[in-house]
Amino acid sequence: MARLGLSGVSALMARIADDDAACDALLAAFAEPVALRAPLRELVLAQQQLLQAEHEVGQVADVLRRDQKYAPVGRPSVHIVQLRKQQAATKQAALVARQRLAQAAQTFVQRSGLPLKARQTPSEAVAAWLPAR
Repeated sequence: MARLGLSGVSALMARIADDDAACDALLAAFAEPVALRAPLRELVLAQQQLLQAEHEVGQVADVLRRDQKYAPVGRPSVHIVQLRKQQAATKQAALVARQRLAQAAQTFVQRSGLPLKARQTPSEAVAAWLPAR
């Protein structure tokens, strides 16, 4: 199962943002593609926001690791404290984005009737369905 990256999700979002025909082409397998346009757009936007938040968490963690490596022993500097606060904020933003994606996936699965395998969450089902499009 290939995972859709940030650039792929951004391209998909640009393709379906204002083009109803592109949305309908993605949703052709479902009974009512017109009713699924809005949930699909919300889903792709939530996926894009999650990937962006995860990218930012990784960037802040890299900077923090690099700067802590050369920090003197003892009390942390103001810069390190600020980086730790920034890391906490980006982690919180990623958690919120993950919740938003779970909610959008749940809505999409309920309205579309996308089949779920045993012990599969809606987020996993959508993550498997999106790259194939």
